Amino acid sequence: MKIAINDLLEYIQKSNNATIDLLVENKANLPQKAIEIYSHMINAHHVWNARILGKKPFFKVWQTHSVEVFAEMNEENYLISKKILDNNELDKMISYQNTKGEAYQNTIKDIMFHIINHSSYHRGQVMMLVRNAGLEPIPTDYILTKR
Repeated sequence: MKIAINDLLEYIQKSNNATIDLLVENKANLPQKAIEIYSHMINAHHVWNARILGKKPFFKVWQTHSVEVFAEMNEENYLISKKILDNNELDKMISYQNTKGEAYQNTIKDIMFHIINHSSYHRGQVMMLVRNAGLEPIPTDYILTKR
């Protein structure tokens, strides 16, 4: 299972990088909502990594960033997630509080799957906003990274 999660993390890393390139190239014509959603996606990944590590996140879930910092943030998230996978069992239970202060527990496996799914969901939203702005979206489907 670790191999599968690692594979999926590599997929979102590649897809996120391609999306970031698109956003940087078209930053003058992007709707603000696309930047906000992409910021949220990167922040959420950061927050989940922090929860697993028992640390306080540096970024807030809906904090907005400039497109110029997306690549650095994405790389840091990826490297931290990889390190988490290398140093922990997937069935390890993580206790954390959500943004409302409510206590929950989930396994690292479930959290990692959520990070991956959340990323795909929001990349899709960003591509729709890119298309609606008259720009050409890029495909970021999993199968395309496997061809």
